[in-house]
Amino acid sequence: MVYSVQQIKYEILAYMKEFGGDFNDWYVGVAADPKCTMFQKHSVHQKDDIWLHKQALTFTACKTIQRYFLKILKTDGEAVSEGNEDTDCVYLYKKSERTNP
Repeated sequence: MVYSVQQIKYEILAYMKEFGGDFNDWYVGVAADPKCTMFQKHSVHQKDDIWLHKQALTFTACKTIQRYFLKILKTDGEAVSEGNEDTDCVYLYKKSERTNP
């Protein structure tokens, strides 16, 4: 299901609150294939780590969401600047000793 910018922000904030920690304990990214990115690039463990992804309407929406979490709430993450229409998912995970970073 595709969500609006505000819906995704709200759901991410609720998820972070549910699982706790400071905002900088979380990594927020943007990807076309969020599961592949999290599990392969960031070494997130599918069953043992805490993670979530949401599909947005556009790449621009994803950048807006990510910028909010990186700039305002100071989560970890690498700001995206380029993407195509398939780059439409925001993902997050709670960092652990297994993850990169």
